[in-house]
Amino acid sequence: MLYRTAGGATLLTTLASAGVGAAALHARGPAVAGTDGAETARSVVAVAQRQGVTATVWDGDTALDLPGVYRQAAETAAQLLVVEWHPTVGGGDATRFSGGDPLARSVLADPPCDVLLVRAGELDSIDEVVVAVGHGPNVPLLAGLARHWAEAFGVSATVLHRVETDDDVPAARALCRRVAPGLTSRIVVGRDLANLLTEVATRTGFIAIGATEDLPMDRVASRAGAALTRRGGATVVIGRTGPRRR
Repeated sequence: MLYRTAGGATLLTTLASAGVGAAALHARGPAVAGTDGAETARSVVAVAQRQGVTATVWDGDTALDLPGVYRQAAETAAQLLVVEWHPTVGGGDATRFSGGDPLARSVLADPPCDVLLVRAGELDSIDEVVVAVGHGPNVPLLAGLARHWAEAFGVSATVLHRVETDDDVPAARALCRRVAPGLTSRIVVGRDLANLLTEVATRTGFIAIGATEDLPMDRVASRAGAALTRRGGATVVIGRTGPRRR
């Protein structure tokens, strides 16, 4: 778990703890390092304990580049890497969303293991966990986490799938039943996917999508990202399976 700021530590720890299950959580990053990070580090340990997870805080310098992330993942034999993601708005214009954050983009492009980029919104804004699923390799990762996230946040979980026509709905329902048995599914016909994700995230406070699914990260950044940044309250998760699972 790579914490880069203190503000979203509770949400990030709750999300990561739900993802690791019985495994340990390793907390790293400038937000938990040194004297300045001591309070955040204590909060991380306490939140993880409430989720039944043991958190170890690694003090000292944290490399914020791809080789450093690889090295840290190897040191802990990480199976899931959660990186705090900092999308930015360029030029002071909220309609020009750059996607920002070279570290997050590098990790997502070449993940050492399963990766979640998390743009932490407001914890109290999460009314429902919505995971957008497609046909790509990230479905098992995100759909498998949906129920655990919902339990951790005390809300319901829904899988979302967008299709072109009404004729595609039966196959879409079968896909949702297969990848997320027992979860509520929502099939949407004909909507622009970026606008749909923005609307759902604004309404529910939480959206997760695969990086290489129907909507690439660049389009998330340019279309959905600006609106989410303006509204500010939604948590956005972008996931990608690591090389061991592809």
